[in-house]
Amino acid sequence: MSRRAVNVFLVLYLSLHSAAVLFRVDRFPLTWAPMYSVFKPDDTISTRVNDKELIRKGLRLTHRDGSTSYVSYPDLNIPRSNFKRLWGSLLFGHDPPKHKQGNTSLGAINRWVRGLDATEPNFDVDWAWRVFWTINKTLELDPSDPRFVTRIESRHERWVYRKEDLRNGDTSKVEILDRKAVIDWQEEWAERWDRALE
Repeated sequence: MSRRAVNVFLVLYLSLHSAAVLFRVDRFPLTWAPMYSVFKPDDTISTRVNDKELIRKGLRLTHRDGSTSYVSYPDLNIPRSNFKRLWGSLLFGHDPPKHKQGNTSLGAINRWVRGLDATEPNFDVDWAWRVFWTINKTLELDPSDPRFVTRIESRHERWVYRKEDLRNGDTSKVEILDRKAVIDWQEEWAERWDRALE
């Protein structure tokens, strides 16, 4: 390859790359990365505290026939870290950081490029549907099965500290919140059961 051809390639590549970054084209193949961070000031700091025994036991499932059971990460054949995200984030309706960043402060040009109205999110994922579909498919259950999962429950504690107290070295003042997530199966989802995660 000649020197001129290399220069032309580099100029084109860097131009495309810069345009993708400038316009925040998240799915552009050469720039796809969680490149945007968002800081939201707050007077408190909170952390999730998981009960290892509860996580080992797993998510509480209610089946169509009224029985209950538990499913853990070995049952779903996923790594423990992924199960913790399912346990503490997705069931509580918290999108992954990449999804939140993609919907943060899109400018007028970015909204125009994507065809979005002023209040319309860049993308919106139905996490409850995805979780039900994945768990039931993994357990080889379909909507007509009496063992079909119709409710999923998760629980954890969230410890909340005031930043002012932490600056003074006082960690004794903590607010402990018991958080519980319950998601229920919606019967209209059965219509798209065979169309997977659309």
